[in-house]
Amino acid sequence: MKCTFAAMIMAGTSVVATGTALAQNTAPAEQGLQDIVVTAQRKEENLQKIPVAVTAVTSAQLESLRVTNAKNLAGLAPNLQINTQGVQSNPTITIRGISSGVSNNGVDPKVGIYVDGVYIGRTVGSVFDLADIERVEVLRGPQGTLFGRNATSGAINITTAVPTGKFGIKGNVSYGNYDAKRAKVTVNLPQFGPFSVKLSYLHDEIKGDTKNLIGGQTIDISPRDPSFGTLRYAKRLGGRNIDAFQAAVRGEFGNLTADYKFDYTDSRQVGRAVQNFGAETNATGPLLNPIAQFQGPVDLTAFGLGVYPGTGGITNTSTTRLNAVANATSQEHIVTQGHSLTLTLPANDNLTVKSITAYRKFKQDPSIFDLSGTGGLLFSANQFYSLLGGNILGVIAPGNQPTSNDRFFALLTARKTSQKQFSQEVQFQLTTDPFDLTAGLFYFHENSPATDVLGVMVPTDGGVYSVLPALDSTFGNGVTRTRSINDSMAGYAQGTWHATDTLDITGGLRYTIDDRHTTIYSISGGQGVGVGPGKYHVEFKKLNYTGIVTWRPNNKTTAYAKVSSGYVAGGLLSGIPYKPETLTAYELGLKAQGWNNRVRGNLALFYSDYKDLQIQDFRNGVQTFNNAGKAHIKGVEAEVEVNPVSGLILSGNVGYSDFKFKQYIVGGVDIAATAYPPYVSKWTGRASAQYSAPEFSNGSYFSARIDASYKSGYRLVAQPYVPAAYNPDINANNQRPGYWLVDGRVGLMDFPLGGAKASLSAFGQNLLNKNYVSFGAPVLFLSGSYERGRTYGVELGFNF
Repeated sequence: MKCTFAAMIMAGTSVVATGTALAQNTAPAEQGLQDIVVTAQRKEENLQKIPVAVTAVTSAQLESLRVTNAKNLAGLAPNLQINTQGVQSNPTITIRGISSGVSNNGVDPKVGIYVDGVYIGRTVGSVFDLADIERVEVLRGPQGTLFGRNATSGAINITTAVPTGKFGIKGNVSYGNYDAKRAKVTVNLPQFGPFSVKLSYLHDEIKGDTKNLIGGQTIDISPRDPSFGTLRYAKRLGGRNIDAFQAAVRGEFGNLTADYKFDYTDSRQVGRAVQNFGAETNATGPLLNPIAQFQGPVDLTAFGLGVYPGTGGITNTSTTRLNAVANATSQEHIVTQGHSLTLTLPANDNLTVKSITAYRKFKQDPSIFDLSGTGGLLFSANQFYSLLGGNILGVIAPGNQPTSNDRFFALLTARKTSQKQFSQEVQFQLTTDPFDLTAGLFYFHENSPATDVLGVMVPTDGGVYSVLPALDSTFGNGVTRTRSINDSMAGYAQGTWHATDTLDITGGLRYTIDDRHTTIYSISGGQGVGVGPGKYHVEFKKLNYTGIVTWRPNNKTTAYAKVSSGYVAGGLLSGIPYKPETLTAYELGLKAQGWNNRVRGNLALFYSDYKDLQIQDFRNGVQTFNNAGKAHIKGVEAEVEVNPVSGLILSGNVGYSDFKFKQYIVGGVDIAATAYPPYVSKWTGRASAQYSAPEFSNGSYFSARIDASYKSGYRLVAQPYVPAAYNPDINANNQRPGYWLVDGRVGLMDFPLGGAKASLSAFGQNLLNKNYVSFGAPVLFLSGSYERGRTYGVELGFNF
């Protein structure tokens, strides 16, 4: 694979892919690449001038690439990988080998997500469903000085558009396969007095791509927790139906600018289809594997019992993609909303004061997701007790046979949660000839209750959850109810001394206090119990730093050397206490442009010293969350775009990250030599070509784009298995191969239509219909979810 990338680098079309390249999607014009302005250092700066590894994607590029959710950002920046954990509302985001995506309300994300400068405390419900995005910035490396919360991996900074003050309507509608319907419209109203107003609406729906063989059936979880009631399994898996509204108001009162923004999203999504690659080879495998075998005919002649016809259940077991599965997965309903008020006051020519006040909340209704893919198993409680006792006659006895809705779950997980957060930041920006300074104070508060129902080896009786005390004590089943109240306070300052006309020296400090209160009302043993019910309080204090030396020998070149640190607070995940994790990163970077601004390239080399890694895993049906020890990560990122002739832009990127555990203690044993970070590929890459033909006499023009992205092989589970006779190939199924994804778009742009400008295009994603596993988990079965195959459609855009 290294040779393949080397060849593309020499071709000049695939070492590329910064946000600078991604920003190009305009009508044919004079040659040259557009400058991109970003706020990666909390103020507006030219992307090519700042000593930060950042990729920026503009609104035009988001439209061209059909970026409709966070998952679509994968590959747009080097060493950026995103998958959705089967449950589509909770993404796992990996930057430079460090993954973030634990849904528990007691764990902070390792990738900070910001919308208009507001930190999003929980990744659940924050998946990009906003109607009018102006720009997305992907910052790589620890964010320990300027941004609201600390992060060891990086940050995704989303900026929505402000009102224009002039009347205008723009939007698009599209239709595609899987009955996909998407409509987006933004209305800017004329300015009245000091106020400008913008309203946006988004509707996005697509039918699930996999039939659920038990769709429409129900499970009554009320015997375990009355608030969950009866949940219905979705008839199709992988679908979504989202409505989002956004309002923005700008008030200009002399030197003071006030920006109020409101967003509201109502999301109804169904998790991806889950199948499995066979029972795990740990302690539960010898018990679970016979249950799977008893679903079909079983030859028991060795026991003098003949052939047992089986219970007729569905195992969902296959090493290739299944076109239909039996999953006990319901619709997931999440409502998210947020308010923010940003006040900006230039106090004088040198000093600007900014205040960002925000309140956000979300609510996730009770839902069930078949994480282990065992919702199709039929096995009664009496059969299970017989199997535990080694009584084969009891398993096959006619009186013990299951009915059509006596489901058996290797793992049953149901969840409901909510969160409310308030944040306040006051920022000061000082600009002088010899020195620039950004400083501020930050406060964040959140209150998040959650209820999790966990069942390991759980039979149901006619679709009703069977509360069996003996199984609860044996397998750790039960209900976990918690409430996390987290406060974070920080003061920060980062200054740059312009030592000479070409040399800048930057230093930054941030002191953070994280105060965390957790109440555990009840806890199931399968959650991994370190402490029992009660009230707990911990506090962490951390000083992080940034140091940068930047050299600009001319106005086309920026070189920098950087050292920075980041940390993520510790706390209590259900009953498991854990420590903070820390990371110190060293980076060398070079940004250059030339050929009359027709070529631009960025290069970054990094090395990260990672300590006390917070890692979630499952073993024998029990959740684990611990501080793994130490790891070193080294890598390289290259991004380039070229405008060789008028209208043609070639761009792409290559990222390499080598993640090595140096210490990983599990059960007193150091497994660092054999462990791997789940879902992390060493190589990522992207190659793109965008062509806009010369304009016709009416101002319209032809446009075409093709994108190819690559992700090398990766593992679903961190720890290798010891193969067993019933699943000797489990490690081969854990190791997933690399793959290419190809997307394309072609259309006629900006043609006159009834006094407006319109665009009509055809698009396709995953054009080669690649089957690949986007998520997997070690949950008694080694489970996996395949991502959606080829999608295509037509889109009409309008602007007047």
